[in-house]
Amino acid sequence: MIAACPTCGARYRVDASKLGADGARLRCSRCETVFRVRAPEPAPEPVVATPVESPAVSEAPAPSAADVEASVPRPDPAPEQPRNRDRLVLVAHPEKEKGKTLAEGLSTWGLETLLVHDGVEAILNIQRSLPRVVVLDAALPKMFGFQICELMKRNESLREIHVVLVGSIHDQDRYRRPPGDLYGADAYFEPQELPDALRPVFARLGMRLRGESEGAAPAQAPASDFAAPAAARAREPEMRSPASQPTSPTAAPVAAQATSDAAEIEQAERLARIIVSDILLYNPEKFEEGVRTGDILTALRGELEEGSSLFTQRVDPRVGNPDEFLQRELVRVARERGMAG
Repeated sequence: MIAACPTCGARYRVDASKLGADGARLRCSRCETVFRVRAPEPAPEPVVATPVESPAVSEAPAPSAADVEASVPRPDPAPEQPRNRDRLVLVAHPEKEKGKTLAEGLSTWGLETLLVHDGVEAILNIQRSLPRVVVLDAALPKMFGFQICELMKRNESLREIHVVLVGSIHDQDRYRRPPGDLYGADAYFEPQELPDALRPVFARLGMRLRGESEGAAPAQAPASDFAAPAAARAREPEMRSPASQPTSPTAAPVAAQATSDAAEIEQAERLARIIVSDILLYNPEKFEEGVRTGDILTALRGELEEGSSLFTQRVDPRVGNPDEFLQRELVRVARERGMAG
């Protein structure tokens, strides 16, 4: 049987007789996606119908109103309007509201936009719609933005699409590098620079934008909470611990406290993903070396220490050890890319 990778479409020949009841997990050698393959269901045995003699009737019964209505042909649904690929921009952002703000801002410039929120959704829509420009947040869930960029630049049918990477830089002076060094990206920006920084990108591609006098001014996409410049972060109030919160005459319900704890853990895990995405975005050689040697934590020790310092500034220490959050996320990504252990 033939199995196809759901992410990049690569096809593989699989011996169906060796698949168990639950199938088997395969890793795509092209894009590293892990997916499950199951044996095809056996075809049902054909049923042979024996003709029987129908009783004679003198007159066919009158059709019911439902039969008449069902026989009336109905028009096919209107086909989806084709997109103008020359003006299509795919925006891949992990946060729905901020992604929507950015996409709507680009729409006011007279561009067509397509908004997605995770890496797998992004690569599938890129292959399907072939946009002119792709704006990829580096910290996309399921598949990092720079992994998608790397995959696109290796693919003959996708490499001509203009790729803009958006990072969550926590040290601008140390990490700023030419976009071509970043997994083949055509441009690189920080969240607070969007959407205005995209204007020269579209101009270089000959994509004329609607003038300010012809439409509303583009909406400014807000910077990610975790991506604010260091000076701005210094002005932000520190996250208050439960002990510093105003006391209430009655204790909060246990369920509400559990919900609050879960939300803080989810926020911490998201911040860990963003920090790790930055580490990998700017240190591809160290990352590959760590995957190759099976010791990713040693290969990126200095970067993890810097990330831990940023994590501590943004998350209440009661949520957990920052090193554990960062190391767990880094090891997860390294194993996805083939690291043993």
